[in-house]
Amino acid sequence: MAELSDWLGMERTTLVRNLRPLQRKGLIEVSGGGRGGHVELAITDEGRAALRGMLPGWRSAQEKVVATLGKKRWSAILGDLEQVATKLKTR
Repeated sequence: MAELSDWLGMERTTLVRNLRPLQRKGLIEVSGGGRGGHVELAITDEGRAALRGMLPGWRSAQEKVVATLGKKRWSAILGDLEQVATKLKTR
């Protein structure tokens, strides 16, 4: 959990709040934990199926954004976001 919150650049408590609905729906499993304990996350079969079902829509949306902005501008935006994320992590 700590590694994921660091990777996403979000507070651990925010990550936990955002993962609870996925856990309640049976899309992920959370194991371990306790005060200061190591927490592991795993996607369930139901979660994998949900992800497979959403991928076509996600890909379509991405293609529309790139088509609207153009590949060059889209790449620049991604580069800018990476720079911001890197600078925020070093603070």
